[in-house]
Amino acid sequence: METNTFTFVISEQQKAIVEYDAGCVVARACPGSGKTFSVAARIARLLREKDFSKFGIAAMSFTNVAGEEISHKLSRSFGIHTPLGFPHFIGTIDSFINTYVFLPFGHLIMGCNSRPQLVGQPHRSWTKGKGDKKFVRVKGQQKCVSANPDCYFDCTSFDINDLLYPIVAAQEIHFSLKPDKYYNANGRVNKRVQDVIDSKFKNYRMGYANQADANYISMKVLAKYPLIARAIANKFQYFIIDEAQDTDAIQMRIIEILNVAGAKNIMLIGDRDQAIYEWNNADPSLFDSKYAQWNKIELTENWRSSQRICDFTLPLSSFPRVRAARDEVSNFDYQPVVKGYVKNDTASMIPILQEFFATCEQNIVPVNLSNVAVLFRGKTMRKYLGSNLTGIEFGIVPWLKNQYHVRDILFGKVLFERGDARKGYQLVEKGYYDAAFKLSDPHYHCSATLVQKYVDEKGFMVQRTEVTAFLKLLPSTKGQRIGSWIQEVNLRITATSLKFRLAIDHKHRNLLVSEIFSREADDLDKLPFYNGTVHSVKGRTFEAVLLMLDKKAGTHSNYISILRNGPRVGEEEELRTVYVGLTRPTKILMLAVPKEDVGQWIVKLS
Repeated sequence: METNTFTFVISEQQKAIVEYDAGCVVARACPGSGKTFSVAARIARLLREKDFSKFGIAAMSFTNVAGEEISHKLSRSFGIHTPLGFPHFIGTIDSFINTYVFLPFGHLIMGCNSRPQLVGQPHRSWTKGKGDKKFVRVKGQQKCVSANPDCYFDCTSFDINDLLYPIVAAQEIHFSLKPDKYYNANGRVNKRVQDVIDSKFKNYRMGYANQADANYISMKVLAKYPLIARAIANKFQYFIIDEAQDTDAIQMRIIEILNVAGAKNIMLIGDRDQAIYEWNNADPSLFDSKYAQWNKIELTENWRSSQRICDFTLPLSSFPRVRAARDEVSNFDYQPVVKGYVKNDTASMIPILQEFFATCEQNIVPVNLSNVAVLFRGKTMRKYLGSNLTGIEFGIVPWLKNQYHVRDILFGKVLFERGDARKGYQLVEKGYYDAAFKLSDPHYHCSATLVQKYVDEKGFMVQRTEVTAFLKLLPSTKGQRIGSWIQEVNLRITATSLKFRLAIDHKHRNLLVSEIFSREADDLDKLPFYNGTVHSVKGRTFEAVLLMLDKKAGTHSNYISILRNGPRVGEEEELRTVYVGLTRPTKILMLAVPKEDVGQWIVKLS
């Protein structure tokens, strides 16, 4: 690292971005390489060294958050007043296209008499024709047999080859747009497809377009009117496109047209290994193609994660080597682990969650929304963070290793006293069996399946009476300190035939029970750690991450099939999504997968 002539510190690799001055270049940047910082630093340098009285800098990304991050770094790190005004632009690539091409010139292609209007997500809602559908029941299921073509206006657009394609989930389109269904046997476009195409152009003439249409129409404008392309190219001396691996064919064609029209200083920066928007028509091969054609920069230093995390995730990367570069975390001595859970048994995730949060506590990682994340591939995985998670404490962990059943027993009693008898009983039941069987097996875990086994063996009434007797044995928690409560429980257990005793970390003995369980975690939106999909944290950093994967990779094959046989066409993105999730943390990384898949993941990541 060295101090530049500016008031910030950059690495030798980052200097290649910051000091790049002229020509078209693709910067390939590994996770945590500081590419957004480098982009902001480059803009700051250019603003201080160049005369921008007539021509500006256009810095684009793919989300508002990413654009705001560039502005934030310009202001916070480099003392540049933001937002940048004329002649500059910082924002999304869509907003750039809208501002400079579609809104002023879209009418030239659309045939409307006034300035176009953007409809559909993320703009105004589109309701035209939405209720005009006819359904019939076929084999017990509702099937849409006819619909007003206008209802699909906000759901479809045209690709670079002028073919209609869906911009929403396929099930929202009640007819197929797949190549084998697009045309009839006689080579003509299928009638339902043609009706929607006709509707699209009819609504274009009325001045309406969705965002995908705006990009498509803008491409047509620039191709048909080279003077417009030249005027836009000449407005800006530098073009910078962040997260460029997420460009689709139309956006890349627009960049190419501007390049031919006179935009000679274009920087594409991104990481094809983090391309996770192919479902939204993004095509990382476009980034690869430009990398092969243009000048090249590589950032292989990770300023986010420890070397252990870099090495663990490298098998999912196309980089031959990634070096952890930040002194504070590079040698952090925690080896990422793969844990197994029982699919559809939410209780089986609890020990993994407990170990994860205990690891955070042991490594002085405060559990809050900024530091710690539990991530998943699809929202259905949130079921593993359901009511069974209630009562896990994040600021203070008085539980000992292999003694987390004490938490279940204590919190179950708390819930029972609060009137939630069902949840309270279930927690005490689980804790009771864990305590009993951990005497012979410290790693024993009582699942719902095992509880049912005990019910079958003993009979419902006998089993229920046994657990209820233990529940009644537990003293009141009201006003109690945890040390005193544990002492009283053990005293009462001594008078029974039970062999186990409860134990906690003695230094926390004076904590009030009410303090330990002051947080309710039933509402996932109120959990003290971040939880969400991998897509929701693209570009973010946490100190600790637990990534939970299901058996199946989205709507594709099982992960195990992909790992063993390699991804089929369209499945590469699934492993890239895993890679993005695994590269978010600085210090602590856990991967939770179905138990039977653990071995294959270990082989892949070793």
